[in-house]
Amino acid sequence: MLQRTTYRALVTFLALGCGGEASRAPARPPVFAPPAVANAPRERPPAPVVPTGDAGERLRSYAETRAFHLGTPQGMTPTPDGQAVLFLRSGARSPKQSLFEMDMATGLSREILSPSRVAEGEEQVSPAERARRERMRVRTTGFTSFELSLDGASVLTSLSGKVYLLRRASGETHEIAPRGAGADPDKIDPHLSPDGKRVAYVRGRELYVAGAGGEPEVQLTRGGTDAISRGAAEFIAQEELDRSRGFWFSPNGSRVVYEEADTSGVERFTIADPAHPESAALVSAYPRPGKANAKVRFGIVSVKGGATTWVHYDHDAFPYVATVTWPSGGPLMMYVLDREQKNGVLFAVDATTGATKTLLAEHDDLWLNVDPNMPAWVSEQKGFLWSTERAGGWRVELHDPAGALVRELGTADVAYREIVGVDPVAGEAYVVASTDPAESGIYALPLDGGKPRPLLARPGANYAATMGSGHAVFAGVETTLTTTPRFFARNVTGGGEHALPSVAEHAMAPQKVELVTTDPDRTRVAVIRPRSFQEGRTYPVIDAAYAGPHVALVAANAERYVLDQWMADETGSIVVVIDARGTPHRGRDWERSIYHRLGEVPLSGHIRAIQSLAGRFPEMDSTRVGVFGWSFGGYFSALAVLARPDFYRAAVAAAPPADWRDYDTCYTERYLGTPESDPEGYAAASLLTYAEKEPAPGMARPLLIVHGTADDNVYFFNSLKLIDALERARRPFELFPVSGMTHIPRDPLRVDEVWTRAAGFFRRELSVVEALP
Repeated sequence: MLQRTTYRALVTFLALGCGGEASRAPARPPVFAPPAVANAPRERPPAPVVPTGDAGERLRSYAETRAFHLGTPQGMTPTPDGQAVLFLRSGARSPKQSLFEMDMATGLSREILSPSRVAEGEEQVSPAERARRERMRVRTTGFTSFELSLDGASVLTSLSGKVYLLRRASGETHEIAPRGAGADPDKIDPHLSPDGKRVAYVRGRELYVAGAGGEPEVQLTRGGTDAISRGAAEFIAQEELDRSRGFWFSPNGSRVVYEEADTSGVERFTIADPAHPESAALVSAYPRPGKANAKVRFGIVSVKGGATTWVHYDHDAFPYVATVTWPSGGPLMMYVLDREQKNGVLFAVDATTGATKTLLAEHDDLWLNVDPNMPAWVSEQKGFLWSTERAGGWRVELHDPAGALVRELGTADVAYREIVGVDPVAGEAYVVASTDPAESGIYALPLDGGKPRPLLARPGANYAATMGSGHAVFAGVETTLTTTPRFFARNVTGGGEHALPSVAEHAMAPQKVELVTTDPDRTRVAVIRPRSFQEGRTYPVIDAAYAGPHVALVAANAERYVLDQWMADETGSIVVVIDARGTPHRGRDWERSIYHRLGEVPLSGHIRAIQSLAGRFPEMDSTRVGVFGWSFGGYFSALAVLARPDFYRAAVAAAPPADWRDYDTCYTERYLGTPESDPEGYAAASLLTYAEKEPAPGMARPLLIVHGTADDNVYFFNSLKLIDALERARRPFELFPVSGMTHIPRDPLRVDEVWTRAAGFFRRELSVVEALP
């Protein structure tokens, strides 16, 4: 998936991550026709562009703190008994994380395991692990994840390809299945069995299990090749379906279900680092629209080894496996999708024979969204929870163990976003939900029906939370527009709350952010004015865009707008962040309006919103509009100046997908079908369609393209194709290739360089007040 933000990650690093029934658009010429009359110039005096004195320091702080993310508690996990909360935390300007524990009785926290205690020297990350972290958007080092056993006695973590088990009571730590110092592959993605007796992991392309008490490892699978792997999720599952895992233990720990992925028919993409020609190139299987995907199947094997029992269903009809869960007291369940992602089936799997039985089926005429945390098992008596957009907006349903619908939970006015936990004893499900697209709260949904009960739902706030398996404690974060993030742990019953300590730095000055709604669609917009703002003057407008599906940016979260505020201050502009049609949290039809209109609908929505804003706020000069974005936002930014040069004056496009024929199958086909089924739609959405045409007189707009040469999500050749088309059409552009950078920038120096150059670009290109030709 292109750079995404979710409510499980409220503090993000980069601002990149409909009324009526939507339907497929008819065949159309692949152009967006600009209006015949350009915007008129403003008569108010322009505001002088004076960079703020501390701009460099603020940007460096932003970059070195990972957008003030470093030093905050991560992976917060309450223990089953509710007596403690475990979490990871780094220093304020160091990405290396250690493991901490907070006592719920006293509120005191202590470090219980540091990387230096188990390993000396710099962390070593294999190419396979580096790629996995890229898919998961991991930006830290040290301990990047951990897992708590069901009894809470043991903690599993890993470092430099080695796996460690910590006994909480004694503090003793030992390595799982140590290996020699030779060239043995690292252990990847380790997980504990529910009883805490075994640890499974991927090594090379095979699945292994070892005893948690020091027993030697057992190889569970054999026959892996460069094209066939066992136990690891394939690219599409990780990048587009939010499924990072490729194996799961049975509830009693005696068996493992695992994925086998065969990429022998998938295209190979190669990344060679021009700055290091002595280094070997990285080769990856990358499926493009209309071409072959990985062939995926799932098998069940004993932890003692032996033959695999394969799961039986129509793999050709349902090539995507979106979720897998094997709950205590319930069956192994798999949710699969067809390639068009219009049909989904939730199977119950007989773990002895591999036979499957349909529990429920989903269908959408356009596409199905996937909730990666569903189904959520309740009990053998109650069944399981399921989420669906069948009624037009996300709702939670209770199904009996055989899959029959029992009832809907909650009410339509409290829109479900994410499951936090379910307590069968208390008879409640706990969810993140909202009554406003820019806000969210934590609610209890009675399993027997009834109105949602707010647990944490303050006006003007957003929440994210996790819940312990004992259902006694929440751990989460609260954000608002006026406060720094508040990390907390509280009893579900409300009997006590403690702050989870953060050592993060924060933005050095308050933001000037206003959340508004505009135009007939009531589009949500964040307006960020420069701190030097003066009434009676006009300011350029910069559209800080993502604009793509699955991502909403406008939220009551001050730290979301740190970069936008810096850009406003440094360029003397008003920055706007817009959630137009095609974004989530506004219902099914609003989001699906982009179907086969992937560029057209967001672009017209942003222009309409900015025009409406300019009519409402006279300080906004709609004759000087710039745009910047990363990933889909980079695509949108380039599209804006190429397709609508009458409105947008300049753009910074970072990591833009130039032609959707070159992005991956699952994402692209979800919205556009295949190039064979809708060639007009692909042409209309492609940047190359507009770049290859010579601009009308006076309509060539400046474009700065930024792209990492090691990007394995939106490959660098996207920008190379774009600049080739621009050169042939004699269009102006600047290229900033960032050597060795992937899709997710991690080097603070590179972040500083990119945004410093972007701000200088906008100061130069938006500073002159004149009528558009």
